[in-house]
Amino acid sequence: MDTFHSKVLIFGEYSLLYNSKALTMPLHQFKAKLNFSKSGQASKSSNASLRAFCRHIIKNHFPIDDQGNVINVQRFQLELDKGLYFESNIPQGFGLGSSGAIVAAIFMRYIDRAGEMKDLVKAETKENINKLKGILSSMEAYFHGTSSGIDPLSILLNKPLLYNNAKDVVPVDLPAEKAESEHVLFLLNTEIARNTGALVKRFKDSCENPTFKKVMEENLVAGNNACIESFLNADYDNLYRNLQLVCNFQFEHMNYLIPENLQGIMKNGLDSGDYFMKICGSGGGGFMLGFTADWEKTKAQLSDYPVEVIYRY
Repeated sequence: MDTFHSKVLIFGEYSLLYNSKALTMPLHQFKAKLNFSKSGQASKSSNASLRAFCRHIIKNHFPIDDQGNVINVQRFQLELDKGLYFESNIPQGFGLGSSGAIVAAIFMRYIDRAGEMKDLVKAETKENINKLKGILSSMEAYFHGTSSGIDPLSILLNKPLLYNNAKDVVPVDLPAEKAESEHVLFLLNTEIARNTGALVKRFKDSCENPTFKKVMEENLVAGNNACIESFLNADYDNLYRNLQLVCNFQFEHMNYLIPENLQGIMKNGLDSGDYFMKICGSGGGGFMLGFTADWEKTKAQLSDYPVEVIYRY
């Protein structure tokens, strides 16, 4: 069966909910696929979760587009009875697209006219990409209550994606990766799982306050968009300047999304300018995403924490 890799949202966490841009990239350190098993508690638990998802699809997704495409739930149910489960090393609740990978895998295995749909995926026209995003969004909403569709879309296409708005998502080239560069994008593992839906709700509730929403738009949304432009143009001086704005806003106004034991090192990076850390995905645990222009110095400062380089630019 097809293998699907994880992804990371480089920019756009939470601001994406309020009309900012977003940027994703594939993360090949983690992967997943559908498989069959006759035993094992993990596979039984996964099988039960897939059955619940199948029931949701039956209840909510006929048809899933205007061309008459539907998920072949008869085949899905038959294979569940044969021991189907989701084999994955993508950590759940850590912001790397574990639910998006499930959606992509189910979609590509059980969509009617799968061959035609795969051709649409390969074509990568704006119309096809946005059609896919809408379908995948409605499916992934099962896991989080709401979804932009960007996670399963990024995982399905296995390419960096630039989300300009809900109707404009395009593949994009990231700055060339440089094996020896000290400019590094890294992950720090908080080793804490989280509940995405509850965290997103709390942020949305905060945005009901007009004062908070205005400050958020002026700092988080504007800073995020400027980060994306600077990063894609390899303008790293402006990238770090705008990261200071985004990370400082998260530290001051969204600190409930930052584990208490990590708030000190996040503040140290902001104060020194040696590195910038922000939440990854919905925050509250999972991974944190870091940027630095001096990896050796940053690695020494964070030597007590589990960190991993994911991109050198």
